[in-house]
Amino acid sequence: MNDKNEEIGLEIMALLATIDPERMDPGYWHRLHRWVVNAAGPELSRRRRMASATVSEVVLSWWRTLVPTAAVAAALAAFLLLRQDAPRAPVAYVDMDEMLLEGIDAPVMPAFETAGPEGGIVVVNELF
Repeated sequence: MNDKNEEIGLEIMALLATIDPERMDPGYWHRLHRWVVNAAGPELSRRRRMASATVSEVVLSWWRTLVPTAAVAAALAAFLLLRQDAPRAPVAYVDMDEMLLEGIDAPVMPAFETAGPEGGIVVVNELF
């Protein structure tokens, strides 16, 4: 036996033999190999031709798609940067911690100025 079969073991080799396509179809692996090599032929020849290409040739081959795409991106960026929007009023956000610790002067809510009809404390909860 070769080393590969000794590593796997005879039991596993017997189990794998049941799903081997060569068992039902003699010559399967040879046909598959021939099909893969024939299908890869055009790509392999293209890669062989491209192996001799220089950097400048590759950059020039990109020119047809790269330059128009860059021009469109530059035009879009210029449009977005140069359009005039009405200035918005600044929004001041204040944390609850800031209000409690630093004491911001603001009018008190009317609900906190008076007690409830029964004389108890009124709690107001606003949902945002």
